Amino acid sequence: MYHYLSSGLRNVWLVNGYRQHKTAYGPAISISDVDELHDAIGRWLTSKPGRMTGAEFRYLRKELELSQRALGDYLGADEQAVARWERGGTKVPR
Repeated sequence: MYHYLSSGLRNVWLVNGYRQHKTAYGPAISISDVDELHDAIGRWLTSKPGRMTGAEFRYLRKELELSQRALGDYLGADEQAVARWERGGTKVPR
């Protein structure tokens, strides 16, 4: 299994969809379809029970290409509330 950290999340482990290569600089990993992987992570985050962590909430916002202000406007909150949710200062709304 490969611990995929490029998403910014610490709990993503890949069972397949990647290849390990030997290079002159050491081992390297290539991901078969990064866009599909990120979509799958987003689907998992939005379907898992319980509240999201701040890091998970930030991941979704960035994948949707929204600023904190734009997401706050959409949710009826200000950008500082979104920043607090992402930092883990307050609970992310359901």
